[in-house]
Amino acid sequence: MPSDIPERQGTPGTPPKLSPSTLPAAADLEVSKVEEEDVTGVVFSPELWMQRRSWAMDVLRNEGVRSVLDIGCGPGALLETLVVPPSSVYEEPIRSLAKAKGSHLPSPVDSLDELAEGSELFIDRLAALDPSPSYMPPALSIMSTPPSPTSSFSPAAQPRWEPLHTELWLGGIEKYNARLEGYEAITCLEVIEHLDPNVLSRFGVVTMGTYRPRLLLVTTPNFDFNAKFPRAADHDFAKVGFMDPTGRTERVFRHSDHKLEMTSGEFREWATSAAADWGYDVELGGVGISNKPSYYPADDPHLPNQPIYATQTAIFRLEALPARSPRSVRSSQLPFMPGSKESSHSHKLAGKFVHPPTVEAKTKLLPEQVVDMVKETLAQWNVGQVSIGELWARSDISLACAGSKRYFVSCLGGWGDCPPARQGGAGECEVYNERGQGLSVRWKSFQPVTTERHQSWGSEQRELEGPSEKTGGW
Repeated sequence: MPSDIPERQGTPGTPPKLSPSTLPAAADLEVSKVEEEDVTGVVFSPELWMQRRSWAMDVLRNEGVRSVLDIGCGPGALLETLVVPPSSVYEEPIRSLAKAKGSHLPSPVDSLDELAEGSELFIDRLAALDPSPSYMPPALSIMSTPPSPTSSFSPAAQPRWEPLHTELWLGGIEKYNARLEGYEAITCLEVIEHLDPNVLSRFGVVTMGTYRPRLLLVTTPNFDFNAKFPRAADHDFAKVGFMDPTGRTERVFRHSDHKLEMTSGEFREWATSAAADWGYDVELGGVGISNKPSYYPADDPHLPNQPIYATQTAIFRLEALPARSPRSVRSSQLPFMPGSKESSHSHKLAGKFVHPPTVEAKTKLLPEQVVDMVKETLAQWNVGQVSIGELWARSDISLACAGSKRYFVSCLGGWGDCPPARQGGAGECEVYNERGQGLSVRWKSFQPVTTERHQSWGSEQRELEGPSEKTGGW
């Protein structure tokens, strides 16, 4: 449905939406040469674009952001993950007592040694911006309200407990848009290498200097990796790669639209300088180790014996006031110019939507009622223990807990910093952390039902519906 989220105080009015009929057909996405196995002999598992997306999602989850702006969103590779609803209502995570005094992560369960239940992202606002009209149709299909889960033409969707507001914008990355201020995190994956030098020079002043997110994620190709292609000489990479179109270097790039590919040293200098200018701290890293890894030499001053990643990453965290003034970027309407209705707005709104809740968090059932539901489920599956996640996937159980995993775990006896709902006495169920598997629940008095199975040909064997005792999963 169209969004009815109110305008923030003091921001200009929203320009008219783009008509879908004015947008070109979606363009074919060009694949970087580094990701073409037949060219380089290099294999990434998972694929490199998936590793970049996983890295970004992990950081956003761990930082607990509630709103995200994806700059240079393209056709929506990251957006399609960001719009996936979390499995519960937004609430404090369940931590082991050993970690209860640590930082609060926005995941349902934080185990002793890892994010056991699978860290989740609880965002209520999502915006995206790209300068290419050809990327608007696929990105718009992701950002718009999804079809009803009951539709015969759509797969079963994960229930959404809380609304998500989305906006998609068409326009230049270097242009200021007041509607894009106020997002906690900005993601910019594989974008800066596509920017002309004059646009790249304004990247820091617009993102960190003006929008001022508390978190900015950037990825870009590592030119050091290009020189390590195992079969570059055999395939004459210069003939299948792309010469630097700016003429500033004699480098051969991975993509026809790249204007820049930095070495690790150049990227470090660019990132640390931008961070210092705008009051940010920066953490550098990388993703993408191939099946034939290479390493920096032992005498490298910054990365001795470290892997040469295909993609460089930077996490900018807001720390202080900027050393430079970004006032030249942010425009403001003058009192004697009230007639401006943003007809000349630098960005055009392609779509604005609300993803409404698909389930209603009603009154919680009593703890003993929740326990009875769990026992009935385990009896049906004929298992005495199962993961919390598998039980939570049952809509009747999650609805009985009004979408709260904390309440669910407390009904089952509690764990970590989640106390039991009923005090005193030994409960019928026990929640425990299984290393590498997350939280599980055990029905203490469970007795399996044995059935006689005939092994002769022609005999019918009854298969149990549900997780196996051995695996605790499907």
